[in-house]
Amino acid sequence: MQFRVITISGEVGSGKSTIVRELVKLLPGWRTVNTGQRFREFCASRRMSIQQVSTLPDEVHREFDDDQKNLIARETQVIVEGRLAGWLARDMEDVFRVWCQAPLHERVLRVSIREAIPTGQALSELEFRDKGDLEKYRRVYNLNDYRAPTFYHLVLNTSLYTADMLAQQILEKAGLKR
Repeated sequence: MQFRVITISGEVGSGKSTIVRELVKLLPGWRTVNTGQRFREFCASRRMSIQQVSTLPDEVHREFDDDQKNLIARETQVIVEGRLAGWLARDMEDVFRVWCQAPLHERVLRVSIREAIPTGQALSELEFRDKGDLEKYRRVYNLNDYRAPTFYHLVLNTSLYTADMLAQQILEKAGLKR
């Protein structure tokens, strides 16, 4: 099977962005789509504040996710990074879906460094975000766990290998290794 899209999903601090940067280096001609950036643009175009994401109506989330799903369905040679990207593409056979995971303490450290905040604050923010995401997806999609391995072709523990090694694993498993 020739895959035309790769999705990289995972929770905050799981290493999605770092892996995407490595993957795009190894796939000339491929481009990336950052779901977070697209959502910020989506909200701005509708004069909504991204800071109030948790209070946005469910219809806004569904509309954005439908748009994201359509993008995945029509694009080729694209790497889509986003928490729900793999789940949204779960029925698309020509999309290679990757789930990135890391132990909570590693995610906390990564977020603490990236955001230049104390680890205690990073932990509180991650726990709040993780809980909110699960509640939102349960409410909006009746989805108990978007992290379930059955939705993905490959599940990676990003704390065990370098981003380059993980990118190589993805290419190998997807049959895209040159």
